[in-house]
Amino acid sequence: MGNPLRDVSQRVMMMFSRGVLRRVNDANGRQQVQVELLKDELRDDVEHMQNYGFTSHPTGGDVAFASVGGNREQGIVLVVDDRRYRIPLEAGEVAIYDDLGNKVELLRDQLKVTAVTKVLIEAPNIQIVGNLDVQGNITSTGTLINNGKHVDSTHTHASGGAGVPN
Repeated sequence: MGNPLRDVSQRVMMMFSRGVLRRVNDANGRQQVQVELLKDELRDDVEHMQNYGFTSHPTGGDVAFASVGGNREQGIVLVVDDRRYRIPLEAGEVAIYDDLGNKVELLRDQLKVTAVTKVLIEAPNIQIVGNLDVQGNITSTGTLINNGKHVDSTHTHASGGAGVPN
């Protein structure tokens, strides 16, 4: 007959572990991961719990693993972190980032968006309140209106350059 106190102690010690992320399956509604906990202790199809409204498909990193009731067969991954890409922040700051260098930083004095190739905004209307400072070219495929007047290819000047606009 086993020692009940030792059994309980063992289960408590097995409730939380650190591990290494080995594989991710993001094909279903719940993300399933493979983690390595102790040496050669692989756990497959472990649910990676994520906060509502936020999701990620990690490329690797360290995990915090919790075992329901100390049973390693009923584990969940609470957190995945990859310190190689983490952004240093000041107290109170928040960031979203990836392994390529794309990031959105909520800094103490500004919101900073850094995109490796481009930023795509899809919305029927975009409104900017404040000044717009563009350091580069502006290309438009639609109508440009300045102070209520259309500025487009039909706008011409009389020959000689200093006439009344058409």
